[in-house]
Amino acid sequence: ACARDGHLPRALSLCLPSRSTPIVAIVFNFLCTVVYIVVGKHASAVVEKVMYTQWIYFVFVFIGLIVLRFTRPSMRRPYKAPFIVPVLLTIVSVLMVLSPIFDTTRDEDYVSNILSKYGIAVGSIVTGIPFYILCIYRRTRLSIFEQTSGKMVNLCKSLGFQ
Repeated sequence: ACARDGHLPRALSLCLPSRSTPIVAIVFNFLCTVVYIVVGKHASAVVEKVMYTQWIYFVFVFIGLIVLRFTRPSMRRPYKAPFIVPVLLTIVSVLMVLSPIFDTTRDEDYVSNILSKYGIAVGSIVTGIPFYILCIYRRTRLSIFEQTSGKMVNLCKSLGFQ
């Protein structure tokens, strides 16, 4: 969706014609994962930090659902979950985010582990803010991004993707 909206290279939105599978995006995601695992010390540490950050994003998403339920009640929704679902999911997500603080297994790396989890999560959110302001809020298009994106699309189309 982001690639179709122009926030990521357009090549990532191309699909395999026979199955409508976004294979380019899947391969790109796989390559990013391999790089994270190779650069990181252990695959489990990478997965743990990524999942922790994802729970923080879930908190924002579920709070957004609750806020939209009250601020825009007539907004068209393909699926409207019962109100208790986003409330319960918000509570679970907050507990998942706060769980490292209440971990009972405290070792000498306890504080550094918590700081690294929160640091990576906050860092990923903060680094996304300038991208949002430049590319989404102000709708700025970088010429190098457009040129590279066009070349990637042509290469993928020559390989048979649509």
